[in-house]
Amino acid sequence: MGLQLVDTTPPISSSFEIPDCDLRRVPTRPGVSQMRLSLRIPAELAAAVGDAAREEGLREDAWIGLVVESERALRLAAPDGSEAEALSAHLDEVAASRLPPVPGAPARASGFAAALRDLRRHEDAEVRRLAPPGRTDAMVSVRLPGYAVIAWRRGAIEARQALGEWVAEHLRALPRGRALWEAGAVEAGQTLAEWVLAQDARRRSTR
Repeated sequence: MGLQLVDTTPPISSSFEIPDCDLRRVPTRPGVSQMRLSLRIPAELAAAVGDAAREEGLREDAWIGLVVESERALRLAAPDGSEAEALSAHLDEVAASRLPPVPGAPARASGFAAALRDLRRHEDAEVRRLAPPGRTDAMVSVRLPGYAVIAWRRGAIEARQALGEWVAEHLRALPRGRALWEAGAVEAGQTLAEWVLAQDARRRSTR
């Protein structure tokens, strides 16, 4: 008795579909262990950081993490101010173009990168801080990969600064567009710092 193929199209079940990435709820890269730091920075800077995060549409804790980590990598690649400015402009240009998808890449990572590229100003972007009356500083919350916590703390120690002071120094210029750097890094399968250093190496090799 022969077997017959009755139906070649299995029923579609929504339970197997991956939901859209909601950066207001989970604003961090999938599959990467995250840690939360609480630290004090000047209250005026904390307010400006909140405004910048809302303007770019990302939660403040994740925005701080991306900006400081990208600044750390930028300064590693280009310690000189003018060179850092040129590299930053180059990275903005590279990050503006979406990399072609890689067959078999994790869908959640691709969705995260796409969500970062689609960020829009969000007045309700979450801001967590505590500024006691009469204090000139404010407590802010930061999300960042576990490996970056070591690098940040080591950077602060080497600079002979408290961690809050070190973070504030990396935030002071309020850099924009760093979410696109992270999107580019995710698409390339690299950490944010690795992506910055790799792009700098490519730029130098073509000079």
